Amino acid sequence: MKPAKIYLLVSLAVCLVVGSGNYAQETKQESKGRLLLLFGEENYHGWRENALALREVLESSGFTVVMNEDPWIFTTEGMKNYDGIVLQFIMEERWPQAVERAFFNLITSGMGIGIVHSANNSFPGWTEFEDLLGLLWRTEEGHEPRAGHDHYGPFTVKIVDNEHFITRGMEDFQVTDELYRDLTKYSDYHVLAEAFSQDKQRDYPMIMVKTYGLGRVFHTVLGHDANSIRCPGFQRTMERGLLWAIKKDD
Repeated sequence: MKPAKIYLLVSLAVCLVVGSGNYAQETKQESKGRLLLLFGEENYHGWRENALALREVLESSGFTVVMNEDPWIFTTEGMKNYDGIVLQFIMEERWPQAVERAFFNLITSGMGIGIVHSANNSFPGWTEFEDLLGLLWRTEEGHEPRAGHDHYGPFTVKIVDNEHFITRGMEDFQVTDELYRDLTKYSDYHVLAEAFSQDKQRDYPMIMVKTYGLGRVFHTVLGHDANSIRCPGFQRTMERGLLWAIKKDD
């Protein structure tokens, strides 16, 4: 056999081996779940940078993440391709009625949802949304004490339930973030982690869970900026929180 033909055969064999190896590797890296990250413009955070940081963190944890700014997506057939929803925004004006109805139909039918930081500032007066989250930032008249936060900086997040899937085996962790305090309670929830406010000299919930219909709600008040989002403790609780929310906790 001529040298040129031998070289060609060897090259083809190498390509087949390498190609097969890559395919095998890719098939092992199956997505942990497909998430819709709904974000939007707001005045208090670097909203676009934060959304990109959150997508980066979730994708590095093994999720497939699709970003969208239009809540009308909840009314589309394409929602059947998602395992869960993540909300990262501040919205005061309520969605159109058809969007709200579609959103709640998704949750009550079993779709998981993650609430990140200032999303709990949204939709004052929308009782269904307030009931869904359980604990929300409210500063308008009639809410005393009004919500606030300690100065942005380092603090310790303390695990208070180390039996739950999300926090099992976790130790207390450090973050650099806003410590939300004096939020308004609208419905019951289960606290997994809390932090001590230096301003108020008491503990406040940081990470919570609850069920809503057939859906599961994971709620973290952490995640003020990209630096906070990239904190290892935040990343781990987001990963496990969303796995729990989309019912992949077995």
